[in-house]
Amino acid sequence: MNPRTTFFVLPLAFLFLTTPALPAQEVLDWGDFELCSDCELEVTELVRLGDADGPGIIEGSGRLVTWDRDLGYLLYPVNGAYIKVFGHDGAFQRKIGGEGDGPGEFRGILDVDVVDGRIVVLDWMRGRIFLLSPAGEYVTGHLYEYRPGRFTPVGDGRIVVTSSNWRSRVVENPLQMIEVASGMTTLEFGAENAGAQKTDVEVRFGGQEVGSVLNRSGTVWWASSPLPAVQEWSLEGEQLRVIEGELPWFRAITEFPDRRREPPSTGWRGVGLDGDDNLWMLVSTADPEWDEIEMIPGPEGPELPPGRGEDYRDTRIDVFNLREQRHLGSHVWDATGMTFMEHGGEPAVSVLEYDDAMVPQVVVYRVRLRKR
Repeated sequence: MNPRTTFFVLPLAFLFLTTPALPAQEVLDWGDFELCSDCELEVTELVRLGDADGPGIIEGSGRLVTWDRDLGYLLYPVNGAYIKVFGHDGAFQRKIGGEGDGPGEFRGILDVDVVDGRIVVLDWMRGRIFLLSPAGEYVTGHLYEYRPGRFTPVGDGRIVVTSSNWRSRVVENPLQMIEVASGMTTLEFGAENAGAQKTDVEVRFGGQEVGSVLNRSGTVWWASSPLPAVQEWSLEGEQLRVIEGELPWFRAITEFPDRRREPPSTGWRGVGLDGDDNLWMLVSTADPEWDEIEMIPGPEGPELPPGRGEDYRDTRIDVFNLREQRHLGSHVWDATGMTFMEHGGEPAVSVLEYDDAMVPQVVVYRVRLRKR
Protein backbone atom coordinates (compact mmCIF):
# COMPACT_ATOMS: atom_id res chain seq x y z
CA MET A 1 0.00 0.00 0.00
CA ASN A 2 1.04 -1.65 3.01
CA PRO A 3 -2.64 -0.85 2.55
CA ARG A 4 0.88 0.19 -1.12
CA THR A 5 -0.47 1.94 3.18
CA THR A 6 -0.31 2.00 5.77
CA PHE A 7 -4.12 3.19 3.29
CA PHE A 8 -2.03 3.22 3.35
CA VAL A 9 -1.77 5.61 1.50
CA LEU A 10 -1.22 4.34 1.21
CA PRO A 11 1.75 2.26 -0.96
CA LEU A 12 2.62 0.97 -3.10
CA ALA A 13 7.27 0.95 -5.80
CA PHE A 14 9.80 3.47 -4.47
CA LEU A 15 12.81 5.39 -5.86
CA PHE A 16 15.40 7.74 -4.33
CA LEU A 17 16.73 10.68 -6.30
CA THR A 18 20.26 12.10 -6.10
CA THR A 19 20.41 15.75 -4.92
CA PRO A 20 22.87 18.06 -3.15
CA ALA A 21 23.83 17.80 0.52
CA LEU A 22 21.03 17.58 3.08
CA PRO A 23 20.03 20.80 4.89
CA ALA A 24 19.79 21.36 8.61
CA GLN A 25 16.42 20.72 10.29
CA GLU A 26 13.71 22.95 8.83
CA VAL A 27 10.19 23.59 10.09
CA LEU A 28 7.58 24.93 7.67
CA ASP A 29 3.92 25.83 8.08
CA TRP A 30 1.28 25.18 5.44
CA GLY A 31 -0.18 28.59 6.29
CA ASP A 32 2.88 30.25 4.75
CA PHE A 33 2.36 28.55 1.39
CA GLU A 34 0.73 30.44 -1.48
CA LEU A 35 -2.25 28.30 -2.54
CA CYS A 36 -3.62 28.15 -6.09
CA SER A 37 -7.25 27.03 -6.35
CA ASP A 38 -7.39 26.90 -10.18
CA CYS A 39 -3.97 25.43 -11.09
CA GLU A 40 -4.77 22.11 -12.76
CA LEU A 41 -2.21 19.31 -13.08
CA GLU A 42 -1.75 17.38 -16.32
CA VAL A 43 -2.92 13.75 -16.13
CA THR A 44 -1.99 11.25 -18.87
CA GLU A 45 -2.99 7.60 -19.13
CA LEU A 46 0.08 5.35 -19.31
CA VAL A 47 -1.30 1.82 -19.47
CA ARG A 48 -4.30 -0.39 -18.79
CA LEU A 49 -3.78 -3.73 -17.06
CA GLY A 50 -6.36 -6.49 -17.26
CA ASP A 51 -7.83 -8.80 -19.91
CA ALA A 52 -11.45 -9.66 -20.61
CA ASP A 53 -10.78 -13.33 -19.81
CA GLY A 54 -7.98 -15.79 -19.12
CA PRO A 55 -5.19 -15.54 -16.53
CA GLY A 56 -4.77 -11.79 -17.10
CA ILE A 57 -8.19 -10.81 -15.72
CA ILE A 58 -8.46 -8.43 -12.76
CA GLU A 59 -10.30 -10.19 -9.95
CA GLY A 60 -12.04 -8.08 -7.32
CA SER A 61 -10.95 -4.68 -6.00
CA GLY A 62 -8.09 -3.49 -3.83
CA ARG A 63 -5.29 -3.94 -6.38
CA LEU A 64 -1.86 -2.32 -5.96
CA VAL A 65 0.79 -1.87 -8.64
CA THR A 66 4.58 -1.67 -8.61
CA TRP A 67 6.61 -0.65 -11.66
CA ASP A 68 10.10 -1.89 -12.48
CA ARG A 69 12.22 -0.84 -15.44
CA ASP A 70 13.11 -4.43 -16.30
CA LEU A 71 10.07 -6.46 -15.22
CA GLY A 72 7.26 -4.04 -16.05
CA TYR A 73 4.15 -3.89 -13.84
CA LEU A 74 3.68 -6.16 -10.81
CA LEU A 75 0.01 -6.19 -9.77
CA TYR A 76 -1.18 -7.82 -6.54
CA PRO A 77 -4.33 -7.83 -4.39
CA VAL A 78 -4.04 -6.38 -0.90
CA ASN A 79 -4.04 -9.32 1.54
CA GLY A 80 -3.87 -11.63 -1.46
CA ALA A 81 -1.61 -14.56 -2.32
CA TYR A 82 -0.32 -13.91 -5.84
CA ILE A 83 1.36 -11.40 -8.14
CA LYS A 84 0.47 -10.86 -11.80
CA VAL A 85 3.22 -9.53 -14.05
CA PHE A 86 2.32 -7.34 -17.04
CA GLY A 87 4.67 -5.95 -19.68
CA HIS A 88 5.27 -2.26 -20.26
CA ASP A 89 2.57 -2.39 -22.93
CA GLY A 90 0.04 -3.88 -20.50
CA ALA A 91 0.16 -7.42 -21.89
CA PHE A 92 -0.17 -10.16 -19.27
CA GLN A 93 2.99 -12.26 -18.89
CA ARG A 94 2.77 -14.59 -15.92
CA LYS A 95 1.41 -15.22 -12.44
CA ILE A 96 3.64 -15.64 -9.39
CA GLY A 97 2.74 -17.41 -6.15
CA GLY A 98 -0.45 -18.89 -4.79
CA GLU A 99 -2.13 -19.44 -1.43
CA GLY A 100 -0.27 -21.62 1.04
CA ASP A 101 2.57 -21.88 3.53
CA GLY A 102 5.23 -23.41 1.32
CA PRO A 103 8.16 -21.77 -0.49
CA GLY A 104 6.86 -19.23 -3.00
CA GLU A 105 3.34 -19.25 -1.49
CA PHE A 106 1.62 -16.41 0.35
CA ARG A 107 -1.25 -15.65 2.72
CA GLY A 108 -1.55 -11.87 2.92
CA ILE A 109 0.62 -9.75 0.64
CA LEU A 110 0.93 -6.17 1.87
CA ASP A 111 3.62 -4.78 -0.40
CA VAL A 112 5.82 -5.78 -3.35
CA ASP A 113 8.83 -4.09 -4.91
CA VAL A 114 12.01 -4.92 -6.79
CA VAL A 115 15.25 -4.45 -4.82
CA ASP A 116 18.63 -5.08 -6.44
CA GLY A 117 17.00 -7.18 -9.15
CA ARG A 118 15.00 -9.40 -6.79
CA ILE A 119 11.28 -9.27 -6.06
CA VAL A 120 10.66 -8.48 -2.38
CA VAL A 121 7.29 -9.48 -0.93
CA LEU A 122 6.04 -8.48 2.52
CA ASP A 123 3.47 -11.04 3.69
CA TRP A 124 2.02 -9.78 6.97
CA MET A 125 -0.18 -12.84 7.60
CA ARG A 126 2.79 -15.18 7.42
CA GLY A 127 4.99 -12.62 9.21
CA ARG A 128 7.69 -12.88 6.57
CA ILE A 129 9.65 -10.86 4.04
CA PHE A 130 10.27 -13.08 1.00
CA LEU A 131 12.87 -12.71 -1.74
CA LEU A 132 12.09 -14.06 -5.22
CA SER A 133 14.10 -14.22 -8.41
CA PRO A 134 13.02 -11.97 -11.33
CA ALA A 135 11.20 -15.04 -12.70
CA GLY A 136 9.30 -15.41 -9.44
CA GLU A 137 11.21 -18.38 -8.03
CA TYR A 138 11.56 -18.59 -4.25
CA VAL A 139 15.00 -17.56 -2.93
CA THR A 140 14.63 -17.10 0.82
CA GLY A 141 12.41 -15.64 3.55
CA HIS A 142 12.91 -13.81 6.86
CA LEU A 143 10.75 -13.19 9.92
CA TYR A 144 8.99 -9.82 9.97
CA GLU A 145 8.57 -8.67 13.58
CA TYR A 146 6.55 -5.49 13.15
CA ARG A 147 2.95 -4.57 12.56
CA PRO A 148 1.81 -4.43 8.92
CA GLY A 149 3.20 -1.55 6.88
CA ARG A 150 4.33 -0.80 3.34
CA PHE A 151 7.99 -0.29 2.51
CA THR A 152 10.40 1.88 0.52
CA PRO A 153 13.67 0.68 -1.08
CA VAL A 154 16.50 2.97 0.07
CA GLY A 155 19.52 1.53 -1.73
CA ASP A 156 22.31 -0.86 -0.71
CA GLY A 157 19.86 -3.75 -0.41
CA ARG A 158 17.81 -2.02 2.29
CA ILE A 159 14.15 -1.12 2.71
CA VAL A 160 12.35 1.15 5.17
CA VAL A 161 9.03 -0.20 6.42
CA THR A 162 6.50 2.47 7.48
CA SER A 163 4.40 1.08 10.32
CA SER A 164 3.44 1.68 13.92
CA ASN A 165 0.72 0.73 16.38
CA TRP A 166 -1.56 3.74 16.06
CA ARG A 167 -3.82 2.48 18.84
CA SER A 168 -0.99 2.56 21.36
CA ARG A 169 -0.83 5.37 23.94
CA VAL A 170 2.93 5.50 23.48
CA VAL A 171 4.59 7.31 20.56
CA GLU A 172 6.49 4.72 18.54
CA ASN A 173 9.06 4.99 15.78
CA PRO A 174 7.10 4.51 12.53
CA LEU A 175 10.15 3.70 10.38
CA GLN A 176 12.17 0.48 10.47
CA MET A 177 15.20 -0.04 8.24
CA ILE A 178 15.71 -3.67 7.20
CA GLU A 179 18.46 -5.40 5.21
CA VAL A 180 16.53 -7.63 2.83
CA ALA A 181 19.32 -10.20 2.37
CA SER A 182 19.47 -11.01 6.10
CA GLY A 183 16.12 -9.71 7.33
CA MET A 184 17.99 -7.79 10.06
CA THR A 185 16.53 -4.54 11.40
CA THR A 186 19.37 -2.04 11.59
CA LEU A 187 17.53 1.11 12.68
CA GLU A 188 14.17 2.18 14.15
CA PHE A 189 13.48 5.89 13.73
CA GLY A 190 11.02 8.55 12.59
CA ALA A 191 9.57 9.95 15.84
CA GLU A 192 11.34 12.84 17.56
CA ASN A 193 9.33 12.18 20.74
CA ALA A 194 9.45 8.37 20.74
CA GLY A 195 8.36 6.99 24.12
CA ALA A 196 6.14 9.97 24.97
CA GLN A 197 2.43 9.66 25.72
CA LYS A 198 -0.02 10.34 22.90
CA THR A 199 -2.88 12.75 23.35
CA ASP A 200 -6.46 11.46 23.43
CA VAL A 201 -7.03 12.86 19.93
CA GLU A 202 -3.98 11.00 18.59
CA VAL A 203 -5.13 7.74 20.16
CA ARG A 204 -8.75 8.02 19.00
CA PHE A 205 -8.23 9.41 15.52
CA GLY A 206 -4.66 8.60 14.56
CA GLY A 207 -4.38 6.63 11.33
CA GLN A 208 -1.93 4.23 9.77
CA GLU A 209 1.24 5.98 8.65
CA VAL A 210 2.09 6.23 4.95
CA GLY A 211 5.63 6.31 3.58
CA SER A 212 6.99 8.19 0.60
CA VAL A 213 7.20 6.85 -2.94
CA LEU A 214 9.74 9.45 -4.11
CA ASN A 215 12.58 10.88 -2.03
CA ARG A 216 15.92 12.59 -2.19
CA SER A 217 18.85 10.23 -1.94
CA GLY A 218 19.42 9.33 1.70
CA THR A 219 16.04 10.41 3.08
CA VAL A 220 12.46 9.24 3.60
CA TRP A 221 9.20 11.10 4.19
CA TRP A 222 6.20 9.92 6.16
CA ALA A 223 2.75 11.24 7.06
CA SER A 224 -0.20 10.18 9.20
CA SER A 225 -3.87 11.09 9.45
CA PRO A 226 -5.79 13.03 10.70
CA LEU A 227 -3.47 16.03 10.09
CA PRO A 228 -1.62 17.25 6.97
CA ALA A 229 1.73 17.15 8.80
CA VAL A 230 4.64 15.47 7.00
CA GLN A 231 8.20 14.74 8.10
CA GLU A 232 11.48 14.06 6.30
CA TRP A 233 14.18 11.95 7.97
CA SER A 234 17.70 10.98 7.01
CA LEU A 235 18.63 7.30 6.85
CA GLU A 236 20.80 7.92 9.90
CA GLY A 237 17.69 8.72 11.94
CA GLU A 238 17.96 12.53 11.91
CA GLN A 239 14.85 14.64 11.45
CA LEU A 240 15.44 17.04 8.55
CA ARG A 241 12.16 18.75 7.70
CA VAL A 242 8.70 19.08 9.19
CA ILE A 243 5.69 20.70 7.55
CA GLU A 244 2.67 21.25 9.77
CA GLY A 245 -0.31 23.56 10.11
CA GLU A 246 -3.63 23.53 8.27
CA LEU A 247 -4.86 23.09 4.71
CA PRO A 248 -8.41 23.92 3.53
CA TRP A 249 -9.15 20.34 2.40
CA PHE A 250 -7.76 18.73 5.60
CA ARG A 251 -10.52 18.98 8.17
CA ALA A 252 -9.29 18.73 11.76
CA ILE A 253 -10.89 15.90 13.75
CA THR A 254 -11.45 16.17 17.49
CA GLU A 255 -14.46 13.89 17.96
CA PHE A 256 -16.31 11.19 16.09
CA PRO A 257 -18.10 12.85 13.15
CA ASP A 258 -21.82 12.49 12.53
CA ARG A 259 -21.89 10.96 9.05
CA ARG A 260 -25.38 12.29 8.42
CA ARG A 261 -24.33 15.93 8.95
CA GLU A 262 -20.54 16.13 8.51
CA PRO A 263 -18.36 15.31 5.50
CA PRO A 264 -15.91 12.41 5.65
CA SER A 265 -12.47 13.20 7.02
CA THR A 266 -9.45 13.62 4.77
CA GLY A 267 -7.13 10.62 4.71
CA TRP A 268 -3.60 10.11 3.42
CA ARG A 269 -3.08 7.89 0.36
CA GLY A 270 0.55 8.74 -0.41
CA VAL A 271 3.37 11.28 -0.29
CA GLY A 272 6.56 11.85 -2.26
CA LEU A 273 9.27 14.36 -3.17
CA ASP A 274 10.49 14.75 -6.76
CA GLY A 275 13.88 15.93 -7.99
CA ASP A 276 12.79 19.59 -8.10
CA ASP A 277 11.96 19.65 -4.38
CA ASN A 278 8.24 19.45 -5.14
CA LEU A 279 6.21 17.61 -2.50
CA TRP A 280 3.35 15.47 -3.87
CA MET A 281 0.36 14.71 -1.64
CA LEU A 282 -2.32 12.13 -2.51
CA VAL A 283 -5.39 12.10 -0.21
CA SER A 284 -9.00 10.96 -0.10
CA THR A 285 -11.46 13.82 0.40
CA ALA A 286 -15.20 14.38 0.61
CA ASP A 287 -17.18 14.19 -2.63
CA PRO A 288 -19.04 17.49 -3.27
CA GLU A 289 -22.35 15.58 -3.10
CA TRP A 290 -21.49 13.44 -0.07
CA ASP A 291 -24.52 14.76 1.85
CA GLU A 292 -26.98 13.40 -0.74
CA ILE A 293 -26.27 9.83 0.39
CA GLU A 294 -28.77 8.36 2.81
CA MET A 295 -26.86 6.46 5.48
CA ILE A 296 -27.99 3.08 6.79
CA PRO A 297 -28.00 1.94 10.44
CA GLY A 298 -24.87 0.17 11.69
CA PRO A 299 -23.61 -1.30 14.99
CA GLU A 300 -21.58 1.86 15.70
CA GLY A 301 -23.90 4.41 14.12
CA PRO A 302 -24.79 5.48 10.57
CA GLU A 303 -22.89 3.64 7.83
CA LEU A 304 -22.26 4.18 4.14
CA PRO A 305 -24.46 1.93 1.95
CA PRO A 306 -22.52 -0.71 -0.03
CA GLY A 307 -21.31 0.45 -3.43
CA ARG A 308 -21.59 4.18 -2.68
CA GLY A 309 -17.92 4.85 -1.94
CA GLU A 310 -17.30 6.89 -5.09
CA ASP A 311 -20.34 9.04 -4.32
CA TYR A 312 -19.01 9.70 -0.82
CA ARG A 313 -15.28 10.24 -1.38
CA ASP A 314 -12.99 11.58 -4.10
CA THR A 315 -9.21 11.32 -4.50
CA ARG A 316 -7.09 14.45 -4.76
CA ILE A 317 -3.42 15.06 -5.61
CA ASP A 318 -1.59 18.31 -4.84
CA VAL A 319 1.94 19.53 -5.54
CA PHE A 320 3.90 22.05 -3.44
CA ASN A 321 7.27 23.61 -4.22
CA LEU A 322 9.11 23.60 -0.89
CA ARG A 323 11.81 26.10 -1.86
CA GLU A 324 9.33 28.75 -2.98
CA GLN A 325 6.61 27.70 -0.49
CA ARG A 326 4.07 27.70 -3.29
CA HIS A 327 1.19 25.39 -4.23
CA LEU A 328 1.70 24.40 -7.88
CA GLY A 329 -1.57 22.68 -8.64
CA SER A 330 -4.03 19.87 -7.97
CA HIS A 331 -6.28 17.32 -9.64
CA VAL A 332 -9.39 15.58 -8.32
CA TRP A 333 -10.71 12.18 -9.43
CA ASP A 334 -14.29 11.12 -8.77
CA ALA A 335 -12.92 7.80 -7.55
CA THR A 336 -11.69 5.98 -4.47
CA GLY A 337 -9.00 3.39 -3.87
CA MET A 338 -6.34 5.21 -5.89
CA THR A 339 -2.73 4.49 -4.95
CA PHE A 340 0.47 6.49 -5.39
CA MET A 341 3.46 4.91 -7.12
CA GLU A 342 6.85 5.73 -8.63
CA HIS A 343 7.22 5.34 -12.39
CA GLY A 344 10.71 6.00 -13.73
CA GLY A 345 11.49 8.69 -11.17
CA GLU A 346 8.14 10.44 -11.60
CA PRO A 347 4.90 10.20 -9.63
CA ALA A 348 2.02 8.11 -10.98
CA VAL A 349 -1.30 6.87 -9.64
CA SER A 350 -3.26 3.68 -10.25
CA VAL A 351 -6.98 3.01 -9.95
CA LEU A 352 -9.47 0.25 -10.78
CA GLU A 353 -11.75 1.23 -13.68
CA TYR A 354 -14.14 -0.49 -16.11
CA ASP A 355 -13.90 -0.14 -19.88
CA ASP A 356 -16.88 0.21 -22.23
CA ALA A 357 -17.45 -3.55 -22.12
CA MET A 358 -17.40 -3.45 -18.28
CA VAL A 359 -14.06 -5.27 -18.14
CA PRO A 360 -12.24 -4.39 -14.88
CA GLN A 361 -8.81 -2.87 -15.49
CA VAL A 362 -6.18 -1.22 -13.35
CA VAL A 363 -5.25 2.05 -15.06
CA VAL A 364 -1.96 3.81 -14.39
CA TYR A 365 -1.87 7.60 -14.87
CA ARG A 366 1.15 9.88 -14.97
CA VAL A 367 0.71 13.25 -13.26
CA ARG A 368 2.83 16.26 -14.24
CA LEU A 369 2.89 20.00 -13.85
CA ARG A 370 1.36 21.88 -16.78
CA LYS A 371 3.86 23.75 -18.93
CA ARG A 372 3.51 27.48 -18.81
